[in-house]
Amino acid sequence: MSEVQEIVRAHDRDRYLSTLFAPDGKRPHLLALYAFNAEVTRIRDQVSDPGIGLIRLQWWRDTLENGAAQGHPVAEALLSTIRDFALPVEALTDLLSAREFDLYQDRMPGLTELEAYLGETSSRLIQMAAMILDRAAAPKASEAAGLAGVAHGLAKILADPRHRAPFLPPDMDVTEAIAHAQKRLDQALPLLTALPKSVLPAFLPLSLTAGDLKTIAKTPGSPRLPAPLRRQMTMWWTARRWG
Repeated sequence: MSEVQEIVRAHDRDRYLSTLFAPDGKRPHLLALYAFNAEVTRIRDQVSDPGIGLIRLQWWRDTLENGAAQGHPVAEALLSTIRDFALPVEALTDLLSAREFDLYQDRMPGLTELEAYLGETSSRLIQMAAMILDRAAAPKASEAAGLAGVAHGLAKILADPRHRAPFLPPDMDVTEAIAHAQKRLDQALPLLTALPKSVLPAFLPLSLTAGDLKTIAKTPGSPRLPAPLRRQMTMWWTARRWG
């Protein structure tokens, strides 16, 4: 197993599983994108000083803008994917800018800002995965990606009580956040039926969101999400149904 693949398997297992349903030739590129996201997401847990976190984010920004990986395996894989699929570097640097929020304990000001954050960090990831899977069909997935990213990204935030608090605006509690994620999920799912099957692997992690939200609602203080095997089976059944 390559280092890039191992990073995704260890730190973003749901997206790792989703790549198993992608065409063989596209899988390494999806893994490169998801490994980049995993590496950036983990920065907040790897540093105690926000300044150091900003330096690491700037390293990624410089790497993307200069196109020089400096021997970093994830950066090398990502830059290759950017070249091969003409991924927009600006979308990736916007993701880095949004992730600066993770380094502080400031409260998300409101729902508008929360959705903007989720759009940059989650929705754009889905959209870029769709571009890798089928560049011609990807524009048709933009609306679904926007809604799906909010639902999936917010569910991930709610499932992590240790990091949850700063992301919830002052006028939104956990119950209201669950309801908002479910609303966006309900809006996204009907749109998937009209999408080309070629882009659907980008949306497969969304198949777990409804179950995760139910679990969080039952035990918001310490949610125990379904076991890995059950998550894998849910994704498998969804892939069969979509396929």
